[in-house]
Amino acid sequence: MKRTADGELVAVIAILGLGSLAMAIPSPILPLYLTSIGITPTILGLILSVSMVGMIIGEPSLGWVADKVGLKIPLSIGTYFCGLAVLCYVFTENIVAIFLISFLWGITRSAIFGPGRGYIGVKAPPLKRATFMAIISVVMAGSRTFGALPGGFIADTLGYHWVFIISCGVSLLGGMVVVMGLRKIQQMKPQPAAISPLTSDVTSPQGQEKVLHTLISQGAVAMFYFIGFGIQFSFLPLLATQVAGVSATKAGIIFTISGIVTMVLSIPMAILADRKGKRIFMLFGMLISSSAMAGLAFAESYFWIVIFVTIISIGMAMFEPAALGLISSVVPPRRLSTVMGLYGGIFENTGIVAGSALAGFVWSAWGPRATFLIGTITGFLGLITCLCFVRENKSSTL
Repeated sequence: MKRTADGELVAVIAILGLGSLAMAIPSPILPLYLTSIGITPTILGLILSVSMVGMIIGEPSLGWVADKVGLKIPLSIGTYFCGLAVLCYVFTENIVAIFLISFLWGITRSAIFGPGRGYIGVKAPPLKRATFMAIISVVMAGSRTFGALPGGFIADTLGYHWVFIISCGVSLLGGMVVVMGLRKIQQMKPQPAAISPLTSDVTSPQGQEKVLHTLISQGAVAMFYFIGFGIQFSFLPLLATQVAGVSATKAGIIFTISGIVTMVLSIPMAILADRKGKRIFMLFGMLISSSAMAGLAFAESYFWIVIFVTIISIGMAMFEPAALGLISSVVPPRRLSTVMGLYGGIFENTGIVAGSALAGFVWSAWGPRATFLIGTITGFLGLITCLCFVRENKSSTL
């Protein structure tokens, strides 16, 4: 039985990795492609925001589906249907169609995150939540590392359409893992004995209130913090190509370096967060990332862009596993996919949507410097919110 469970965990991690890789290949290239077919920065920001709106809808909905019927349906949507959605970029340059494709891509690509986070959260030992959640950060960072670099190279050598075709192929490979690796997996129904003492009181009114407070307070922090991520995700490729004057390949290298840093540091930072306190690592992560966003606003050379993106990635490695670990320490296993879907879909993705949309208007009106300074301001708002409203059960740091 344990071998089967371990095999399922490996399969879920592999699906997360392949799904993230399929996203990472076109993500840094999509802004460049849309710009190349005549789409303005303002419309670009709106298109990327619509994609994130799809994730806002899809991630909590499909997290709930995973809690009710199991992993297979949402993970199939996040692989097979996601691949078909991204392939549609090849067949049209119509702006209305691109908005629709981006929306569908957002819904389908979000399907792996809530269920994946929830499954790993259920498997995590109570006092190692952040460490286990760091697995997700490492997998996604590794995917960004191996996805962003070939994305730029493919665009420069074979053309933009091949970026979407190869991304589709990777998604379909993830779908094969769903079919072959999760053949015996059942709906997650944890036994009472497996429930952590830290989450044993969540069925009481006080426990329910604690879960809701945790979701709203940490969600607000994540929303402010991920506005900066949305700005970086959408307009870092343009900063690299239009301000620093480098090629699409070198723009992809920036995302590769960012992924390597997050991949290397996530687990060590998560281990420290489990021992020293998750909230303090959230605070320091936001402080580091927000300060580096200010540096990125004034960077005009490729070297300094790489330096500040690296520092932002260090902050992300501190923040994300700690935040996910803190949430999973107060949420019952049977609801964890739903709550993770709400946290990621509603709050994280709302921040990314706001960052992408706002950045498009600000870039057009005031240029790149003002655009990236927004990320600094909102990051410090998240830090203040965390100081005022986020609390941590001290017993979870023993």
